[in-house]
Amino acid sequence: MTERGVGIGAPLLAGVLVVGIGLSVRSPITSVSALLPEIDAAYDFSAAGLATLSAIPVLLFGLAAPLAPVVARRFGVDRAAAILLTALGVAMLVRPLGATALIVGTVVVGASISLLGILTPQLVRTHLGRRQGLWSGVYTSVFGVSAALGAALAMPLFDALGGDAALALLVWALPICLVATFALLAAPRLTASAAGDGEPASAAGDGSILRAPRVCSVTGFFGCQALIYFALTAWLPTIVVDRGADAATGGLLLAWLSIAGIPAALLAPAVAARFKSQSTMTALVSVLSAAGLAGLAFAPASSAVAFVAVLGVAQSAAFGLAVGLIVQKAPSAARTASFSAVAQGVGYAIAALGPLALGMFSTAGVGWSTLLAALLAVVAAQLVFGVFAGRPLRAAELATPPTAHDPDAAERPVP
Repeated sequence: MTERGVGIGAPLLAGVLVVGIGLSVRSPITSVSALLPEIDAAYDFSAAGLATLSAIPVLLFGLAAPLAPVVARRFGVDRAAAILLTALGVAMLVRPLGATALIVGTVVVGASISLLGILTPQLVRTHLGRRQGLWSGVYTSVFGVSAALGAALAMPLFDALGGDAALALLVWALPICLVATFALLAAPRLTASAAGDGEPASAAGDGSILRAPRVCSVTGFFGCQALIYFALTAWLPTIVVDRGADAATGGLLLAWLSIAGIPAALLAPAVAARFKSQSTMTALVSVLSAAGLAGLAFAPASSAVAFVAVLGVAQSAAFGLAVGLIVQKAPSAARTASFSAVAQGVGYAIAALGPLALGMFSTAGVGWSTLLAALLAVVAAQLVFGVFAGRPLRAAELATPPTAHDPDAAERPVP
C-alpha cells in the first residue's frame, strides 16, 4: 500500500478516536460520585473509605503520568491509546466484583484515564494539527458530555436495575469496551499514516522537557483548574444534599455542572487558538470560577442551579484552555506527550488534594461554605498561572539546540 493510500481517512479515524476517548474518561468517575451512599451501603465503606475512593482516580492521574511518554515511545501513541482503552474497559468489568475489586479496579481506571488524557493532545497534534484548536475544543466538550451522562444517569440506572449497585457500576463498562474495540481496529492505520507523514508519533527529542518554555505556568494553570473541578465533582451532590436537596437533585446538579459547560469547552480553545495570547481568556474564566464558588458558598440554596451553571461554564472553559495550551506550547508534536505528562501529572497530583481535603475537613466539622470559600485562593493562583501561560512564545524562547530527531528546532516558528 502506498503512503498516500495509508493516509486516506486517517484524520476521520483520529477524530472518532479522540471523541471516543473523551466520552470514556469521565463517566467512570462521575457515575461513582453520584452513587457514593449506595456504594457505601453495598460494599460497607467507612466515611474515610469513601473519601479515599473518590480521591484515587485523581491521585492516579498524577502518579501514572510519568509512564505516558514511555508508553508512547514503546507502542506508538495510537496503539498505546488502544491498549489503555482496553485496560479501562477490563477494569470497569472487574470493579463491581467486591470491595477489594472496586478499589483495585479504580486504581486501574485512574491510571488508564491519566495516560489517555496525556496522550490525547499528541493524537490531536499528530493527526489533526491543522485544526488543533477546534479538536482540542471537541475533545474537552465531549469530556463534559461523558461527565454529565455519568452523573445524570447513575441514579436512574441504579433504580432501574433494582437498586443493585454492582449492576449499576457494571453497565458503564459496555460503551467503553465498544470504544476500545474501535481503537484496536483503527490503531494500525493511524500509526502507518503518522509514519507516512514523516514524524513518528513515538519520536522523542533530547533535553529535559522541564526546561521547555511555559511548562511551569501551563502546569500550574492545569493543576488549579483540575483541583477545583475534582473537588466539585466529588462533593457537589453531598453539598447540596446537606443543604436540603434529595440525592437525585444532587446527581442532576452534578450533571448540570458538566452540561452547562459543554459549549464553553468547545469554543474556548478554538477561539483562544486564533489569538497570539490566551492570557485574557484564562483571566476571564478565573473570574467566572470565583463568582460561581462565591455564589455557591454564600447565596441562598435556591440559587444553586444558576451558580452551578456559572461554575460549569468556567471550569469547562478552563479545562479546554488547559488542553489547548498543552497542544500549542509543547515544543513539537513528538514531544507533546512529555510536555503533557508534566503538565497533567503534576497538575493532577495537586488536584488530588481537592476532594481529599474537602472530605477530611468536612468530616472534622468544617462547613461547606467555608470550604468553598477556601477554594477562592486556588482560583487566584489559577489566574496568575493562566496569565503567564497564555503569553505568546518569543522566538528566543524557542531557540533550543537542534537535536538528531528535531534538526529544525531552532528555526521552528512560534505556534
